[in-house]
Amino acid sequence: MDSRQRFAAACQFAQTDRVPVDYLAHSQTDRKLREHLGCGSEEELLDRLGCDFYYLPSRDISQNEGFLPCYRGPKLPTTATERTCPLGIHWTRGAYDSKFCVDEAIAGPLADAHTERDILNHRWPTAKDFDFSGLVEYSEAHRDKVIVGGLWTAIMGDSFRLHGFQNFMMNIALKPVLIKTLIDRVTDMYLDLNDLAFSHLKGKLDVWFFGNDFGSQSGLLMSRAMWCEFFLEPIRKLTDLAHSHGLKVMMHSCGGISELIGDLIEAGVEILDPIQLTASGMDAGRLADEFGGKIVFHGGVDTQQVLPTATPAEVGEHSAGVLRELGRKGGYIFAPSQILGADIPVDNIVAMYDAVK
Repeated sequence: MDSRQRFAAACQFAQTDRVPVDYLAHSQTDRKLREHLGCGSEEELLDRLGCDFYYLPSRDISQNEGFLPCYRGPKLPTTATERTCPLGIHWTRGAYDSKFCVDEAIAGPLADAHTERDILNHRWPTAKDFDFSGLVEYSEAHRDKVIVGGLWTAIMGDSFRLHGFQNFMMNIALKPVLIKTLIDRVTDMYLDLNDLAFSHLKGKLDVWFFGNDFGSQSGLLMSRAMWCEFFLEPIRKLTDLAHSHGLKVMMHSCGGISELIGDLIEAGVEILDPIQLTASGMDAGRLADEFGGKIVFHGGVDTQQVLPTATPAEVGEHSAGVLRELGRKGGYIFAPSQILGADIPVDNIVAMYDAVK
């Protein structure tokens, strides 16, 4: 099987020659691993690890600067240490154009928003501010792999960064109409921008990958009922758009989100990342029993405790165990439980990927 056939079979929970393999890493980790393995390019590294996926650049218009080659909107204030993104959120600089690293938000322009009109009058990015046609060449150059793209679409993350996290969480209860207006406006913006990106990449994109952290180490950040009230329909609209372009949908959420997995399946999510097994309610065996054959698991190899501190032999044993548990009903993509951080020894990363072989 080639990468695309392997991925298609996994999405159907069917037999594959081996599980599909993915690689997501901090930029420092990436540099150290390339040097360790003698890989001169991203392509060489992906091949060395047996990776079946390629992530397009320009995936996030807020958390890092990777979108800039596609940006055509008003000039964005930038200094050597700080910047403002197209949504008007103020950030420190440090991630630059990394595919997976993010900057730290300083302040949002809607921190003092009190009415729905305050939100609607904000200067929101539009499709006229972007040109995603330059991504076509990246997709065409990597057609031997499964192409992952589209915008990160953090309808919760960007909402609370615009309004302030404390304001956002408090006003979910105190001013639900205000917060619903904010989430819906962010969603509408991303529907327009993703439609533009998907149209430029028609027939050249396989997976839309988006992310919102709905969980913490100990469980959901809000009740399931409250989550359904604010997020179920927006996610359904976004997945419907991706499906209309013939794409598979992969969603990222950290933390203990087992209560939401059934709702995510209902909303059209087909692949769930990153399967943080150390979080509450995220036991691999239980997840496989309850949701195996219904949603594809992506991740699970522990970046919190095992990969940073274990021996390579222990990493190999752990990785093989995760693969067996999450993959026993098919529908598993081998990957870390977060991006591979700079605190992880390169020997342990090699041991992780060698476990698949």
